[in-house]
Amino acid sequence: MPWRQILLLGDAAALSDTPPVDVTKSSASAGTSAEASRQDHKHDIATAPPGSISPGDSPAEGTATSLARSDHRHGTPATYPPSSHALSAHSAAEADVDFAEYEAAALALENAATNPATTKVGRIVFNTGDNHPYIYTP
Repeated sequence: MPWRQILLLGDAAALSDTPPVDVTKSSASAGTSAEASRQDHKHDIATAPPGSISPGDSPAEGTATSLARSDHRHGTPATYPPSSHALSAHSAAEADVDFAEYEAAALALENAATNPATTKVGRIVFNTGDNHPYIYTP
């Protein structure tokens, strides 16, 4: 079903007072609780210092369950020549996304008695038949 109902106040599950679990590199889990998380809940994230870089190292994800911070630094040997880590081996990140298509100075939902049969991904319609907004997702 490509149209998904957007929940309104009073449609959602009861809020939980249980602290969330810590974020680690362990496997993802959908969970089993019937309670919803609060908007301002906070997960703790285990961090650790990165390992040192050595000539000849191969890239590897690693096995630690802790995460690296965005401003972490690797220790390098004093004799490690910077020229041996040339950027020529790296490829640029590329994405074919037209962000201008999603810009909006003001948002007004389209009203419809039923959800349209055909549309494009991300279209939002307010269904006047059941008084709920819907978003189109394949």
